[in-house]
Order: sequence, then C-alpha cells, then structure tokens
Amino acid sequence: MSMTTYPLGLPEELMEEVKRTAADAHLSMADAMRQAIKFGLPHVREEVSGESDFAEAAAETWDKLGPAPTVLYDQL
Repeated sequence: MSMTTYPLGLPEELMEEVKRTAADAHLSMADAMRQAIKFGLPHVREEVSGESDFAEAAAETWDKLGPAPTVLYDQL
C-alpha cells in the first residue's frame, strides 16, 4: 500500500483530542487520525449528500399527516 502525506492543520483543541485518543487507544497520532477519517467518512457523506435530510423530512411529513383515513365501504 502506498501512502501520500498531506499536511493537516488542526486547531489546538482538536489536536489535544487527537493526542488523548491516540494515547488511550495505544495508537500513533497518525493512526488515530487515519481511523477517525475512515470511520467518520460515511457520516460526512450522508450529511453532505442530503440523504438523511430527505428521510427526516419524509418521516416528519407522515407524522404531521397522522394515520391514513379509514374508508367504510358501506357508507359510500
């Protein structure tokens, strides 16, 4: 596997969190960041694509509409 190195600027607060996570998980900081990217990308993709927005909006619409009306055929 070939690797490419990209410089990554992080706010101090986030860098401290990476250091703590790496130490707690017995990983290098680079490995902790790689794992964070690997596990976080599906969530980022979902948020950016709007897939979750549609599902949420659809559920909210059904909640507002309430249950489907019942039709009594003998009353038609």
